[in-house]
Amino acid sequence: MQNAAIPFAVFEISGRTAAVGTTGLFLYLPFMVMGAVGGILADRYARRRLLLLTQILLMVTAGALWILVSSDAASVASITAVAFVSGLLGGLSVPVWQAFVVELVPRSLLLGAVTLNSTQFNAARALGPFLAGLVIAAGGVATAFMINMVSFVAVVGVLVVIRSAGNEAPSGSVVGERALAGLIRAGRYMRSQPAIVACCISIVIVAGLGSPLFSFLAVYGEEEFTTTGFTLGLLFGAAGIGSLLFAPLFLRVAPRMPRARLLAGSMGLYGIATVLVGLSPGYWFAIIALMIFGGSYLGIASTINTTIQLVVRDDLRGKVIALYLMCLTGSLPVGLLLWGLIAEWVGLRAVTVASGVLAVIATAVLWFSRRFEVMAQADRARDHHSRS
Repeated sequence: MQNAAIPFAVFEISGRTAAVGTTGLFLYLPFMVMGAVGGILADRYARRRLLLLTQILLMVTAGALWILVSSDAASVASITAVAFVSGLLGGLSVPVWQAFVVELVPRSLLLGAVTLNSTQFNAARALGPFLAGLVIAAGGVATAFMINMVSFVAVVGVLVVIRSAGNEAPSGSVVGERALAGLIRAGRYMRSQPAIVACCISIVIVAGLGSPLFSFLAVYGEEEFTTTGFTLGLLFGAAGIGSLLFAPLFLRVAPRMPRARLLAGSMGLYGIATVLVGLSPGYWFAIIALMIFGGSYLGIASTINTTIQLVVRDDLRGKVIALYLMCLTGSLPVGLLLWGLIAEWVGLRAVTVASGVLAVIATAVLWFSRRFEVMAQADRARDHHSRS
């Protein structure tokens, strides 16, 4: 809800796509910076305790947004500043969350666990923005921030009672290793793993070219389709709903389908769906295109996440995930900024279509250059774990 409400609030205050893109830059850029720190901490300290701390602090930032907007003291600068702090904390926690998953299930169930983890994430992407549209229409944007703040009570409560193998520092961590040396070691290891390199290249394409669309749905809703209430919520949540509809098919097909074909197909469909949103002649056409957009993103995210989790060494898991997330969170804010600036010059629809076309071309280049073939390393690891 917060991720949908922030660009809505900024566009409502400023009326400019450039402001939406700039706020997105300051929201997601800290993810890249703090992701490395989170990866180091995830390999060194108890992950559950780290998550408890970050979630409590994220609750505080959500409360700050609520107070700012509800008191009519909000400006683009103040919202951007709080979004920046929220991004710092989010970047710290995401690699810890990803590394925490492996502590909750046996190795043989890791593929299913990561897929379900991606599915619930996309379920939140469906329900949160959908509810945000309804809440904003009924009670104003401040109410969306307030509900997000309260929701952290449930997250913190689960972390308090959950039990895992994470009561001590991860056994494979090198406690005395300097932070920078650890990242350099993880980076060298990543370069030696072609499957992980392919994942990083793929996520840069996806996050930089297609993912900014989500932040500009508020502009599509206000300027292109003039929607409010239920229809605005549906526009925000269509991508997440699509991922939920695709999830049963993906859960059935993914364990048997080659990773290379699955990732290439999902990325190609993702680019096509982005083009269709930009070309949509009306609201309902855009809804269908966004559902395809979300379903294909589930395929991308699940394939990449499971590939890394299956291939990576346990003692470098947190730092490798952090470096991978830096590829995602580094390309996304750059894409947001460029989308916002160029859209003021040529229009949002033109930027959307051009980005989708570039995503399809980039996917084709990776396919014909056989970059995706190295994903077979993850197929072998998957088959080995399923037999064991």
